[in-house]
Amino acid sequence: MNALAKRIAELIAADGPLSVAQYMTICMHDPQAGSYAARHTIGRDFITSPEISQTFGELLGLWVVQCWHDQGRPDAPRLCELGPGRGTLMWDALRAINAAAPEFLSDAEVVLVEASPKLRAEQREKLKTSAADIAWAERFDDSLTDRPLFLLANEFFDCLPARQFVKTERGWCERLVIVEDDKLAFALAPVPFAAEPTGGADAPDGAVYEVAPAALALAEEIAQAVASKGGAALIVDYGYATREFGETLQAIANGQPVDVLEEPGDSDLSAHVDFAALAAAAKKGGARVRGPVSQCNFLADLGIGPRAERLMIANPLQGRDIATAVDRLVNPALMGVLFKALAWGPKSIENLPGFNY
Repeated sequence: MNALAKRIAELIAADGPLSVAQYMTICMHDPQAGSYAARHTIGRDFITSPEISQTFGELLGLWVVQCWHDQGRPDAPRLCELGPGRGTLMWDALRAINAAAPEFLSDAEVVLVEASPKLRAEQREKLKTSAADIAWAERFDDSLTDRPLFLLANEFFDCLPARQFVKTERGWCERLVIVEDDKLAFALAPVPFAAEPTGGADAPDGAVYEVAPAALALAEEIAQAVASKGGAALIVDYGYATREFGETLQAIANGQPVDVLEEPGDSDLSAHVDFAALAAAAKKGGARVRGPVSQCNFLADLGIGPRAERLMIANPLQGRDIATAVDRLVNPALMGVLFKALAWGPKSIENLPGFNY
Protein backbone atom coordinates (compact mmCIF):
# COMPACT_ATOMS: atom_id res chain seq x y z
CA MET A 1 0.00 0.00 0.00
CA ASN A 2 1.13 3.53 -0.72
CA ALA A 3 0.61 6.29 1.85
CA LEU A 4 -2.86 7.23 0.62
CA ALA A 5 -3.99 3.59 0.55
CA LYS A 6 -2.89 3.21 4.15
CA ARG A 7 -4.87 6.28 5.18
CA ILE A 8 -7.92 4.96 3.30
CA ALA A 9 -7.52 1.62 5.10
CA GLU A 10 -7.40 3.43 8.45
CA LEU A 11 -10.54 5.35 7.54
CA ILE A 12 -12.33 2.12 6.65
CA ALA A 13 -11.20 0.52 9.91
CA ALA A 14 -12.58 3.46 11.86
CA ASP A 15 -15.80 4.22 9.97
CA GLY A 16 -16.62 1.17 7.86
CA PRO A 17 -16.61 0.48 4.10
CA LEU A 18 -16.54 3.32 1.57
CA SER A 19 -18.81 3.70 -1.41
CA VAL A 20 -17.04 3.80 -4.78
CA ALA A 21 -18.00 7.47 -5.00
CA GLN A 22 -16.36 8.21 -1.66
CA TYR A 23 -13.25 6.30 -2.73
CA MET A 24 -13.05 8.25 -6.01
CA THR A 25 -13.36 11.55 -4.17
CA ILE A 26 -10.49 10.73 -1.82
CA CYS A 27 -8.26 9.44 -4.63
CA MET A 28 -8.72 12.59 -6.67
CA HIS A 29 -9.06 15.34 -4.08
CA ASP A 30 -7.00 14.34 -1.05
CA PRO A 31 -4.97 17.52 -0.38
CA GLN A 32 -1.67 15.68 0.13
CA ALA A 33 -1.85 12.83 -2.39
CA GLY A 34 -4.94 13.20 -4.58
CA SER A 35 -4.33 12.75 -8.29
CA TYR A 36 -6.16 15.96 -9.12
CA ALA A 37 -5.56 18.13 -6.08
CA ALA A 38 -1.91 17.39 -5.44
CA ARG A 39 -0.49 16.03 -8.70
CA HIS A 40 -0.43 16.93 -12.38
CA THR A 41 -2.11 14.21 -14.45
CA ILE A 42 -3.03 16.13 -17.63
CA GLY A 43 -0.52 15.16 -20.29
CA ARG A 44 0.97 12.46 -18.07
CA ASP A 45 -1.97 10.14 -17.50
CA PHE A 46 -4.22 11.47 -20.26
CA ILE A 47 -4.49 14.18 -22.91
CA THR A 48 -7.63 16.18 -23.62
CA SER A 49 -9.04 17.53 -26.90
CA PRO A 50 -7.85 21.14 -26.38
CA GLU A 51 -4.30 19.84 -25.91
CA ILE A 52 -4.56 17.89 -29.17
CA SER A 53 -5.67 20.69 -31.51
CA GLN A 54 -6.29 24.41 -31.12
CA THR A 55 -9.33 24.05 -33.39
CA PHE A 56 -11.28 22.43 -30.56
CA GLY A 57 -11.15 25.41 -28.20
CA GLU A 58 -11.59 27.88 -31.04
CA LEU A 59 -14.77 26.21 -32.23
CA LEU A 60 -16.18 26.07 -28.70
CA GLY A 61 -15.48 29.77 -28.34
CA LEU A 62 -17.34 30.47 -31.59
CA TRP A 63 -20.17 28.22 -30.35
CA VAL A 64 -20.55 30.57 -27.38
CA VAL A 65 -20.60 33.63 -29.66
CA GLN A 66 -23.29 32.11 -31.88
CA CYS A 67 -25.46 31.18 -28.89
CA TRP A 68 -25.04 34.72 -27.57
CA HIS A 69 -26.09 36.20 -30.92
CA ASP A 70 -29.07 33.83 -31.22
CA GLN A 71 -30.36 35.10 -27.87
CA GLY A 72 -30.19 38.75 -28.85
CA ARG A 73 -26.72 39.49 -27.42
CA PRO A 74 -27.79 39.80 -23.75
CA ASP A 75 -25.89 42.26 -21.58
CA ALA A 76 -23.29 41.24 -19.00
CA PRO A 77 -22.90 37.58 -19.99
CA ARG A 78 -20.82 35.23 -17.91
CA LEU A 79 -18.54 32.72 -19.68
CA CYS A 80 -17.77 29.83 -17.35
CA GLU A 81 -15.63 26.73 -17.77
CA LEU A 82 -15.76 23.77 -15.42
CA GLY A 83 -12.47 21.98 -14.82
CA PRO A 84 -10.32 24.10 -17.18
CA GLY A 85 -7.19 21.97 -16.82
CA ARG A 86 -4.14 23.88 -18.03
CA GLY A 87 -6.28 26.70 -19.41
CA THR A 88 -5.68 25.67 -23.02
CA LEU A 89 -9.32 25.43 -24.04
CA MET A 90 -10.13 28.85 -22.58
CA TRP A 91 -7.04 30.40 -24.15
CA ASP A 92 -8.09 29.20 -27.62
CA ALA A 93 -11.76 30.04 -27.02
CA LEU A 94 -11.00 33.60 -25.88
CA ARG A 95 -8.75 34.18 -28.88
CA ALA A 96 -11.51 33.08 -31.24
CA ILE A 97 -14.17 35.08 -29.39
CA ASN A 98 -12.04 38.21 -29.42
CA ALA A 99 -11.56 37.90 -33.18
CA ALA A 100 -15.23 37.25 -33.92
CA ALA A 101 -17.02 39.35 -31.29
CA PRO A 102 -14.73 41.56 -29.16
CA GLU A 103 -17.86 43.27 -27.84
CA PHE A 104 -18.78 40.02 -26.06
CA LEU A 105 -15.53 40.01 -24.09
CA SER A 106 -15.69 43.71 -23.30
CA ASP A 107 -19.00 43.11 -21.50
CA ALA A 108 -18.43 39.59 -20.15
CA GLU A 109 -17.04 38.10 -16.99
CA VAL A 110 -15.00 34.94 -17.49
CA VAL A 111 -14.98 32.49 -14.58
CA LEU A 112 -12.86 29.36 -14.37
CA VAL A 113 -14.20 26.84 -11.85
CA GLU A 114 -11.14 25.01 -10.58
CA ALA A 115 -10.63 23.11 -7.32
CA SER A 116 -6.88 22.54 -7.68
CA PRO A 117 -4.58 25.35 -6.43
CA LYS A 118 -1.77 24.06 -8.67
CA LEU A 119 -3.93 24.18 -11.78
CA ARG A 120 -5.33 27.60 -10.86
CA ALA A 121 -1.77 28.92 -10.80
CA GLU A 122 -1.03 27.35 -14.17
CA GLN A 123 -4.22 28.77 -15.64
CA ARG A 124 -3.37 32.27 -14.40
CA GLU A 125 0.03 32.03 -16.06
CA LYS A 126 -1.49 30.74 -19.30
CA LEU A 127 -4.16 33.44 -19.45
CA LYS A 128 -2.26 36.41 -18.01
CA THR A 129 -2.08 38.23 -21.36
CA SER A 130 -5.77 37.78 -22.15
CA ALA A 131 -7.83 40.94 -22.46
CA ALA A 132 -10.77 39.24 -20.77
CA ASP A 133 -11.92 39.93 -17.23
CA ILE A 134 -11.09 36.57 -15.64
CA ALA A 135 -11.99 35.32 -12.17
CA TRP A 136 -11.66 31.96 -10.46
CA ALA A 137 -14.03 29.94 -8.28
CA GLU A 138 -13.39 26.70 -6.42
CA ARG A 139 -16.89 25.36 -7.15
CA PHE A 140 -20.00 26.15 -9.13
CA ASP A 141 -22.63 27.73 -6.89
CA ASP A 142 -25.41 30.31 -6.80
CA SER A 143 -22.96 33.19 -7.17
CA LEU A 144 -22.52 32.18 -10.82
CA THR A 145 -26.20 32.04 -11.71
CA ASP A 146 -27.27 35.69 -11.50
CA ARG A 147 -26.77 36.61 -15.17
CA PRO A 148 -26.81 34.98 -18.64
CA LEU A 149 -24.56 31.93 -18.31
CA PHE A 150 -22.56 30.44 -21.17
CA LEU A 151 -20.90 27.34 -19.77
CA LEU A 152 -18.33 24.92 -21.20
CA ALA A 153 -17.34 21.59 -19.66
CA ASN A 154 -14.90 19.35 -21.49
CA GLU A 155 -13.97 16.04 -19.81
CA PHE A 156 -15.31 17.27 -16.50
CA PHE A 157 -18.38 15.18 -15.75
CA ASP A 158 -16.51 11.88 -16.24
CA CYS A 159 -14.40 12.73 -13.19
CA LEU A 160 -17.33 13.31 -10.84
CA PRO A 161 -17.68 10.46 -8.33
CA ALA A 162 -19.96 7.59 -9.31
CA ARG A 163 -21.69 5.01 -7.15
CA GLN A 164 -21.83 1.42 -8.41
CA PHE A 165 -24.58 -1.16 -7.90
CA VAL A 166 -24.38 -4.82 -8.88
CA LYS A 167 -27.39 -6.99 -9.78
CA THR A 168 -27.58 -10.05 -7.53
CA GLU A 169 -30.18 -12.67 -6.66
CA ARG A 170 -31.24 -10.53 -3.71
CA GLY A 171 -31.45 -7.28 -5.71
CA TRP A 172 -29.17 -4.38 -6.59
CA CYS A 173 -26.40 -4.18 -3.99
CA GLU A 174 -23.99 -1.28 -3.74
CA ARG A 175 -20.33 -2.02 -4.41
CA LEU A 176 -18.13 -0.94 -1.52
CA VAL A 177 -14.41 -0.62 -0.84
CA ILE A 178 -13.14 -2.69 2.10
CA VAL A 179 -9.81 -3.96 3.40
CA GLU A 180 -9.12 -7.66 2.87
CA ASP A 181 -5.79 -9.44 3.46
CA ASP A 182 -4.15 -6.07 4.05
CA LYS A 183 -5.26 -4.80 0.65
CA LEU A 184 -8.07 -2.63 -0.61
CA ALA A 185 -10.78 -4.79 -2.18
CA PHE A 186 -14.34 -4.61 -3.46
CA ALA A 187 -17.33 -6.12 -1.67
CA LEU A 188 -21.10 -5.86 -1.95
CA ALA A 189 -23.40 -4.36 0.65
CA PRO A 190 -25.36 -7.14 2.41
CA VAL A 191 -28.67 -5.30 2.06
CA PRO A 192 -30.01 -4.48 -1.43
CA PHE A 193 -30.56 -0.87 -2.41
CA ALA A 194 -34.21 0.13 -2.12
CA ALA A 195 -34.52 1.73 -5.56
CA GLU A 196 -34.12 -0.25 -8.77
CA PRO A 197 -32.72 1.53 -11.84
CA THR A 198 -34.96 1.94 -14.87
CA GLY A 199 -34.73 -1.24 -16.91
CA GLY A 200 -32.94 -3.00 -14.09
CA ALA A 201 -35.47 -5.80 -13.82
CA ASP A 202 -34.31 -7.16 -17.19
CA ALA A 203 -30.59 -6.91 -16.42
CA PRO A 204 -28.76 -10.20 -15.79
CA ASP A 205 -27.13 -11.06 -12.48
CA GLY A 206 -23.70 -9.47 -12.33
CA ALA A 207 -24.76 -6.38 -14.29
CA VAL A 208 -23.32 -3.11 -12.99
CA TYR A 209 -25.24 0.15 -12.76
CA GLU A 210 -23.29 3.38 -12.30
CA VAL A 211 -24.82 6.67 -11.19
CA ALA A 212 -23.12 9.98 -10.41
CA PRO A 213 -25.44 11.93 -8.07
CA ALA A 214 -23.19 15.00 -7.98
CA ALA A 215 -23.15 15.16 -11.78
CA LEU A 216 -26.94 15.01 -12.01
CA ALA A 217 -27.41 17.65 -9.31
CA LEU A 218 -24.92 19.96 -11.02
CA ALA A 219 -26.54 19.50 -14.43
CA GLU A 220 -29.93 20.40 -12.98
CA GLU A 221 -28.50 23.47 -11.22
CA ILE A 222 -26.85 24.72 -14.42
CA ALA A 223 -30.07 24.10 -16.35
CA GLN A 224 -32.08 26.12 -13.85
CA ALA A 225 -29.68 29.05 -14.28
CA VAL A 226 -29.78 28.89 -18.08
CA ALA A 227 -33.56 28.49 -18.14
CA SER A 228 -34.15 31.51 -15.90
CA LYS A 229 -31.37 33.91 -16.93
CA GLY A 230 -30.52 32.83 -20.47
CA GLY A 231 -27.32 31.42 -21.92
CA ALA A 232 -26.34 27.90 -22.88
CA ALA A 233 -24.34 24.97 -21.52
CA LEU A 234 -22.16 22.63 -23.58
CA ILE A 235 -20.91 19.31 -22.21
CA VAL A 236 -18.29 17.34 -24.19
CA ASP A 237 -17.14 14.06 -22.71
CA TYR A 238 -16.85 10.34 -23.32
CA GLY A 239 -19.77 8.13 -22.47
CA TYR A 240 -22.93 6.47 -23.73
CA ALA A 241 -26.07 8.02 -25.16
CA THR A 242 -28.56 5.55 -23.69
CA ARG A 243 -28.50 3.77 -20.34
CA GLU A 244 -26.17 0.79 -20.25
CA PHE A 245 -25.51 -1.75 -17.53
CA GLY A 246 -21.79 -2.26 -17.37
CA GLU A 247 -18.73 -1.19 -15.42
CA THR A 248 -16.84 1.77 -16.88
CA LEU A 249 -14.84 2.92 -13.86
CA GLN A 250 -11.21 3.04 -14.91
CA ALA A 251 -7.81 4.13 -13.66
CA ILE A 252 -5.15 5.48 -16.02
CA ALA A 253 -1.49 6.05 -15.10
CA ASN A 254 1.12 7.15 -17.62
CA GLY A 255 -1.40 6.58 -20.39
CA GLN A 256 -1.99 2.95 -19.43
CA PRO A 257 -4.88 1.24 -17.60
CA VAL A 258 -4.08 0.11 -14.06
CA ASP A 259 -6.01 -1.51 -11.21
CA VAL A 260 -8.51 0.93 -9.71
CA LEU A 261 -7.61 -0.07 -6.13
CA GLU A 262 -3.84 -0.18 -6.46
CA GLU A 263 -1.76 2.89 -5.65
CA PRO A 264 -4.68 5.31 -5.12
CA GLY A 265 -3.82 8.88 -5.98
CA ASP A 266 -1.17 7.79 -8.48
CA SER A 267 -3.67 7.36 -11.33
CA ASP A 268 -6.56 9.27 -12.86
CA LEU A 269 -10.00 7.84 -12.05
CA SER A 270 -13.04 8.35 -14.26
CA ALA A 271 -16.28 6.70 -15.38
CA HIS A 272 -18.21 7.05 -18.62
CA VAL A 273 -20.83 9.78 -18.63
CA ASP A 274 -24.48 8.73 -18.76
CA PHE A 275 -25.65 11.38 -21.23
CA ALA A 276 -29.27 10.27 -21.03
CA ALA A 277 -29.25 10.87 -17.27
CA LEU A 278 -27.58 14.28 -17.70
CA ALA A 279 -30.16 15.23 -20.33
CA ALA A 280 -33.00 14.19 -18.02
CA ALA A 281 -31.51 16.28 -15.19
CA ALA A 282 -31.22 19.32 -17.48
CA LYS A 283 -34.83 18.92 -18.59
CA LYS A 284 -35.86 18.66 -14.95
CA GLY A 285 -34.08 21.98 -14.43
CA GLY A 286 -36.29 23.58 -17.07
CA ALA A 287 -33.91 23.76 -20.04
CA ARG A 288 -34.38 22.71 -23.67
CA VAL A 289 -31.85 19.96 -24.39
CA ARG A 290 -30.05 19.12 -27.63
CA GLY A 291 -28.08 15.92 -28.21
CA PRO A 292 -26.14 13.99 -27.39
CA VAL A 293 -24.42 13.78 -30.77
CA SER A 294 -21.05 12.28 -31.58
CA GLN A 295 -18.04 14.56 -31.30
CA CYS A 296 -17.23 13.99 -34.97
CA ASN A 297 -20.67 15.18 -36.08
CA PHE A 298 -20.67 18.08 -33.61
CA LEU A 299 -17.28 19.40 -34.71
CA ALA A 300 -18.09 18.84 -38.37
CA ASP A 301 -21.28 20.89 -37.98
CA LEU A 302 -19.24 23.69 -36.40
CA GLY A 303 -16.83 23.67 -39.35
CA ILE A 304 -13.70 21.93 -38.13
CA GLY A 305 -12.82 20.85 -41.69
CA PRO A 306 -12.61 24.34 -43.19
CA ARG A 307 -10.92 25.66 -40.03
CA ALA A 308 -8.22 23.00 -40.29
CA GLU A 309 -7.69 23.77 -43.97
CA ARG A 310 -7.15 27.46 -43.22
CA LEU A 311 -4.66 26.54 -40.50
CA MET A 312 -2.74 24.28 -42.87
CA ILE A 313 -2.59 26.99 -45.53
CA ALA A 314 -1.31 29.50 -42.97
CA ASN A 315 1.18 26.98 -41.52
CA PRO A 316 2.31 24.74 -44.41
CA LEU A 317 5.24 23.27 -42.50
CA GLN A 318 2.84 22.04 -39.80
CA GLY A 319 0.17 20.81 -42.19
CA ARG A 320 0.65 17.12 -41.47
CA ASP A 321 0.59 17.65 -37.69
CA ILE A 322 -2.57 19.76 -37.95
CA ALA A 323 -4.31 17.12 -40.06
CA THR A 324 -3.25 14.31 -37.71
CA ALA A 325 -4.51 16.18 -34.65
CA VAL A 326 -7.89 16.97 -36.21
CA ASP A 327 -8.24 13.38 -37.37
CA ARG A 328 -7.73 12.21 -33.81
CA LEU A 329 -10.66 14.38 -32.71
CA VAL A 330 -13.11 13.31 -35.42
CA ASN A 331 -12.07 9.81 -36.51
CA PRO A 332 -14.81 7.37 -35.39
CA ALA A 333 -12.13 4.82 -34.50
CA LEU A 334 -10.39 7.29 -32.18
CA MET A 335 -12.31 10.04 -30.31
CA GLY A 336 -15.02 10.83 -32.85
CA VAL A 337 -17.75 8.49 -31.59
CA LEU A 338 -16.84 7.63 -28.00
CA PHE A 339 -16.83 11.35 -27.20
CA LYS A 340 -20.18 13.10 -27.39
CA ALA A 341 -21.65 16.58 -27.07
CA LEU A 342 -24.75 17.55 -25.12
CA ALA A 343 -26.11 21.07 -24.79
CA TRP A 344 -29.03 22.94 -23.34
CA GLY A 345 -30.45 26.43 -23.41
CA PRO A 346 -33.64 28.30 -22.54
CA LYS A 347 -36.87 26.78 -23.77
CA SER A 348 -37.36 29.87 -25.95
CA ILE A 349 -34.38 28.83 -28.11
CA GLU A 350 -35.30 26.10 -30.59
CA ASN A 351 -31.85 25.22 -31.96
CA LEU A 352 -28.25 25.28 -30.79
CA PRO A 353 -25.23 25.27 -33.12
CA GLY A 354 -23.56 21.92 -33.68
CA PHE A 355 -26.71 19.84 -33.31
CA ASN A 356 -28.05 19.79 -36.86
CA TYR A 357 -27.45 16.08 -37.41
